[in-house]
This record gives sequence, structure tokens and C-alpha cells, in this order.
Amino acid sequence: MLNIPDDKLPKEWKDEARLDSLFSPFRSRTVNPKDWDTKICSWKQLIYLYCINSGVYSFSLGSLNKLFVRNGRPPSCLSVVVEELVKNGDVQHLEVFLKRCPQTWSGWATDLLIKKPISWSFNTIKRSLFTSNVNPENIYVHLEVIREESQKLLAAVPEKQRNKLISLSEFLTLTGKDPSHAEDVKLLLHCLFIEQKVDVTNLKTCGNESESFLIKVGHNKVTPISEVDVGVYVLEQNEKLFTKDVEELEDEITLCLKQVKSHLLKGHRQLAKTCLKKKHEIEKRLTRKINALHNIQVLLERIRDVHTDADVWQSYKHALSAFNTTFKETGLTEDAVEDTMLKLAEMLDMHEEIQGAIAKPVLEDDGDLEEELAELMKTDETAEANKTESTDDLDEQLAKLDLNSLPDIPSSDVSLKEMSIS
Repeated sequence: MLNIPDDKLPKEWKDEARLDSLFSPFRSRTVNPKDWDTKICSWKQLIYLYCINSGVYSFSLGSLNKLFVRNGRPPSCLSVVVEELVKNGDVQHLEVFLKRCPQTWSGWATDLLIKKPISWSFNTIKRSLFTSNVNPENIYVHLEVIREESQKLLAAVPEKQRNKLISLSEFLTLTGKDPSHAEDVKLLLHCLFIEQKVDVTNLKTCGNESESFLIKVGHNKVTPISEVDVGVYVLEQNEKLFTKDVEELEDEITLCLKQVKSHLLKGHRQLAKTCLKKKHEIEKRLTRKINALHNIQVLLERIRDVHTDADVWQSYKHALSAFNTTFKETGLTEDAVEDTMLKLAEMLDMHEEIQGAIAKPVLEDDGDLEEELAELMKTDETAEANKTESTDDLDEQLAKLDLNSLPDIPSSDVSLKEMSIS
């Protein structure tokens, strides 16, 4: 009944002696403050677990009394528990919760979000705030459960469906919620609106509530719904309708052609002509539908182009602002650059002069060295000339020698002894 897993069920719920104490009426807190606080915390945890595991975001004292029944009897202390939860801000009156929104949202919050009972009134809530008796019919919302579940709901919306209008029925399909839980989903949407993560509007031209209730989900902070958003949504819905009509008309044309062929095979020429006339009328309707569909698609593309152009323009503005900020912070101007370049040229000229000065030789006059080198070269040339002349004289002397006056070479071997005697 509670839809709470056994591993998450509080220990007190499994202890009969403790359950007797939990279901009994509260005694004065001055008698045993610790026990009183522990009992409040136990019921607070149990109510939270029931809401979070059952997908219940609102409840009344009467519904809790019907839910937590033991031995055929409801708890005798829940009125005090609910009163403490309201006082501590854990739960809130539904009508008070719905008033937590800007003035622009008050209309849909009270008329569209929740179908409130006629018995609701602010005076009833006011009386319940200043009296210890809790009205069993008052509806309360569990704030912590709603915050947690609203974040899960937001995360379930695909990125491509954000920053565009979608109907309530489509939103329920996208988030995997059953249509029978639409009112609970609206509570979560209200919480997200308070956090400025969604915006809603009502399309009065559509009678079906699930189709007329439009939702816009943002990435971080949603932008308010504009007339452009509504216009784009209407055009997209018309595009879907005309596309469906074109498909149906083309199917009818195909069916007419099959009927014409069937009548011709049976020899029913007049029936075949009738089908052809019907086919021609359908083709005219199809042409009108296709033209209208084309115009809608052109309009949608133009609107998307405008958004793209606006984004490009914004990027240009950001770039210009970045340039201006950079120039301002760095002091970069045309005059400053020219002045820097002139100073740089002067520095380069100075550097060249310094390099030239560094490259000069240490000795300022080497004329004496040059003269000495010239004399050495002259001495070497004179010595070479004298050597050449001596060689020429030697050759002349050798040429004048008379080789015929020398004795003949002996014809036979002569011993060294004979040579010595003679």
C-alpha cells in the first residue's frame, strides 16, 4: 500500500511496540521533548518515503489517515504531524504554493495548473494557519519531493526540444509521464517556473487543454514566451497538418487509379470516368495543399534565418566589444604603433653603429709593418735572381769541358794490385 521498499522502510515500522507509540496521540512536549521530536522525525521520514516512492506530490490529512491504517484504525497524531511539517516549511498549503509566482503567471497557476475544488478559499487557508485544528480536506504539497522530482523531469527533456514551445501532451510523451498524472506534472512545472527554468502559456484557439497548454523549457534560465515563439509553434503545427493532408490526398489519388483500372477491366467505362473526375478534383485540392505547405515552410525558414542572423550580429557585437576592450586596456593606437616603429628604426641604426665600432682594429697605424713586408718580398726576389744566375754559369762551365782529353777506359779487367803498380 505504501509502495516503500522493505530496505528503505524505517525500523520503527517493523517494531510493534514502537508502532503503538507512533500511532498514539501526542502528549505534551514538555513531558518528554526528545521522544516528541523523535516521533515527529519518524512520521516526517515515513511521509517523505511514501511520496517519493509513490509519485505523490500532494496529499491531505484525510488521505494520510486512510493510508496509514493499523488494526483498522488510523493514527491519532497525524494532525499534529502535519501542523509541525507546515510550521517547519517541509510541506505547504497547495494554494499558498501556487501563489508563489509572478503576477504574469497567477492566471494560469490558478486556472490551468490545478483544478481546485470550489471549497478552496484563501480565508480557509488563513484560518488553518492560525488554529491548531488541521482541516482534513486541505491539500498540502511536499516541497522537498517536488523539488527533487522537478529536477528529474527537467533532465528528461531532450536538448533539441528546449527553447521551443511544446504542448502538454507532447511534454508528457517526451518525459515518459502517463496522461492521467497531468495535474501532478503541472505541480512540478510550477516549481520549475518559480526557478525560472520553464515558462508556460495557453493557446486560446485550441479547445483541447492538452494541446492548448504550451510549455517552453530553457537550458539554464528560460526566456519568456514571446509572440514569435507562439507564431513559430502555430506554423509548425500547420506544417504537420498540411503534411498529413498531402499524404492522405496522395493515397486517395492512388486508390482512384486502382479503381479506374478495376472498372475498365470489368467494362464499366462510366464508373471509370467518374473515378477519373474524382481523381482530378483531388489533384486540385492536393495542389492547393502543397502550395500552402510550401509557403509555411518558406516562412519557417525565413524566421530561422532571422534568428541565425541575429546570432551572427550578436557575435559581431561581442567581437567589437572585445576589440575595444583590448585596445583600451593595452593602449594600442595607430599613432602609438608608428611612434614605436620610428623608435625601433633609431635603435637599429644605433645598433649598426655600435657593431661597426666594435669591429675596428685595436692598432690604429700598421704602415711600418707594410713597409717591412715589402722589403722582405724584395730581398726574396733578389736572392732568387742570384740563384738563377749561378746556375746558368755552372751550365756554361760544364759545357766547356773537353771530354776527349780523358784516358780510355781499359778493355780488360785490371786487378787492384796492377793498378797500384802502374
